[in-house]
Amino acid sequence: MRRGSDGAHNADMADVRQIAECVGEPEGTVAQWDSLGLLAEPAVERARLIGFAARRGVSAAEIAELLDRGQDVIGSFVEFVQAECGSRPFGALAELSELDPGLVRRLWIAAGLSDQRDVYDEDVELFGGLAAALRLGLPEDALLQLVRVFGDAMGRVAEAQIRLFHLQVHSRMRAEGLSGVRLLETARAVSDPLTELGDAALAYFHRKAMQRALREDMIMHLTEDLAAEETEVGQVSVAVLFADLAGFTPMTEAMGDRVAAAVVERFSDVVREATGEAGGRIIKQIGDEFMLAFGTAAAAVSCGLGLAERLAEEPNFPALRMGAHVGSALYREGDYLGTTVNIAARVAGHATRGQFLVTEAMRDQLPGDGQDVKFEPVGGRRLKGIQGEVPLFDLRAGTARPGRAVDPVCRMEVDPTRAAAELSWREDRVYFCSDDCLRQFVATPGRFV
Repeated sequence: MRRGSDGAHNADMADVRQIAECVGEPEGTVAQWDSLGLLAEPAVERARLIGFAARRGVSAAEIAELLDRGQDVIGSFVEFVQAECGSRPFGALAELSELDPGLVRRLWIAAGLSDQRDVYDEDVELFGGLAAALRLGLPEDALLQLVRVFGDAMGRVAEAQIRLFHLQVHSRMRAEGLSGVRLLETARAVSDPLTELGDAALAYFHRKAMQRALREDMIMHLTEDLAAEETEVGQVSVAVLFADLAGFTPMTEAMGDRVAAAVVERFSDVVREATGEAGGRIIKQIGDEFMLAFGTAAAAVSCGLGLAERLAEEPNFPALRMGAHVGSALYREGDYLGTTVNIAARVAGHATRGQFLVTEAMRDQLPGDGQDVKFEPVGGRRLKGIQGEVPLFDLRAGTARPGRAVDPVCRMEVDPTRAAAELSWREDRVYFCSDDCLRQFVATPGRFV
């Protein structure tokens, strides 16, 4: 590199050509970046990041403008993503790992590496390990599933670490008046210790999760040996429970995204507590909907009733809806697929406010009506994709709970004895979770009745 008269770093043509080859960018484009003074050392990694920014809509000229203000944003990220210039083409990975080229490509995509153009030593080492796993007897399909799970899970963890820091820490620093080099330095002083904590946390949570998974695996071994029956490879018996909040959309519209986010956070806490106590696992969460899996129908029911009991103690909360089914399902990539899951989802879709609907298969695996639970037949329902009508039952705790009112604005269930506001309206008593809902009702009652 040599420095031009304007103070910028200018690369020789050979340097520009080499950088362009390393990062897979046109030579003319890299030369333009250099003319803007953007390719200080390490030039290759800076070029990679500039190219990434350009593909996301941030031009080299805009990056140069920030640099002129003393804000070398690119430079502050270089060391975190730095890697040697790729000396191996992707095609060499198959030969180096002794794997079939088609399988290498599938594994590469499954790992979420489609955006990486070069192959590094760490890639060769990992794929060598994957080849060894195959030689030890792990089927290709199982290996692909594991790689997808690791890639997806670690991608989500890494994104959460970085994104939450930016939104909750970096943005607050900016709001307090920090900018430029001072902002970057202050953020760095906080982020470095947090990164070390994150590395330790990954090992800790993986260890804890492995302990739980191994305990569950022991139960599977015990039940399989006791049953002494052959099961189809990949199939497991599972009770699937779907739970969500009735009226969540109108509540969000009436009270705003932040209130809705707080409600989901509280709901998430309750779901996690009840699921853990019942020995279940959260398979996925989409907004306010949870898919939960349990080893037995009794465990799923225990969780569902526990959820209902906990939420009944909340002074103001949307109504809970649940649906469950038990049967055989295909286990893939930490998820469950098949008719059992589809039926459970459809059953939940038929549940109304406060209902916990279960199928006949669930009822048959549980004790009959007793002091703890009662099954109330609700008749047959046609479920999408399922032939004929499916008999459903509304499962309720044996002990009746106090009645709840419904806020007509946000549709939350309200404990009348703890309502924030109330109003006489057309011979009825109307209860509200907040003064804001009362004001909205009074302003335009026709919208809500």
